[in-house]
Amino acid sequence: MKKQFFVSVFVLVLYNIFILYIGPVKYGLTYPLTILFSIAGSGIIATFLFNWLIKPFAELKYQLEEAESIRREFVANVTHELKTPLTSITGFIETLQSGAQEDPEIRSKFIDIIAIETARLTRLIEDLLIISDLENKRSMDFDHTFDVKASLESIVETMIPIADNRGISLESDLENNLLITGSEDRFKQMMVNLIDNAIKYSGNGKVVTIRAKNTIEGIEVSVQDQGIGVKEEDIPRLFERFFRVDKSRSQKMGGTGLGLSIVKHTAALFGAALKVESHIGKGSTFSVIFKK
Repeated sequence: MKKQFFVSVFVLVLYNIFILYIGPVKYGLTYPLTILFSIAGSGIIATFLFNWLIKPFAELKYQLEEAESIRREFVANVTHELKTPLTSITGFIETLQSGAQEDPEIRSKFIDIIAIETARLTRLIEDLLIISDLENKRSMDFDHTFDVKASLESIVETMIPIADNRGISLESDLENNLLITGSEDRFKQMMVNLIDNAIKYSGNGKVVTIRAKNTIEGIEVSVQDQGIGVKEEDIPRLFERFFRVDKSRSQKMGGTGLGLSIVKHTAALFGAALKVESHIGKGSTFSVIFKK
């Protein structure tokens, strides 16, 4: 930055020396014309130097301030998300230690709740580690090519018991010969998050449909649910960390609020585009479009 500053000063001084001293002698410029050229030229050069030096610095400062604001918000959200289950666990442990453990029914109930909150903490920490890996582009195989249909079929098979427990049917519509290059594990992780999210926000008797097809834009993989839907104004925020459309329902279902953020980061690693279509009361469709 210092180097750019001194270069800017040098250019302005050099120009004015040329105009004020060399111009009148060599080119016969009159004094008023010399002053006019000096002011106009300095203005043009200053504008150029501003765009070259000051403007990028101002933009960088704004980006740093925005990044710091996001960091503070993220730390506050993580602290809150960690504190809630920890406070619950601590409270139940203290109650057990003060005598409640003598009652088998209360003891069993409290231990079950502690187990649920501990599992929630574990999922949250695992998701945070996944996001950290994705942001730092770790554990990503960029050279591996895998079959989309085979990968999705294995995912659906593992998700069927979860869907059955909630009275939801999983259906597939997958084209053959769809190949994607990248980490298959990351791809599966992304799709599991999308399917799990669709199951959580769909009611009993609903259907979640997984599709994969070849389009003009690329290979499109989508997950469609018949759930509660998302308001149009909330769609741009869906992939933010800890943003929940229905916070009480998400927490009740054991969500960490990081699933769609993981999807966004994974899609970015693949160079894929995300598309969301949603209608209140009718459901949502999340699509990931991989370039050919």
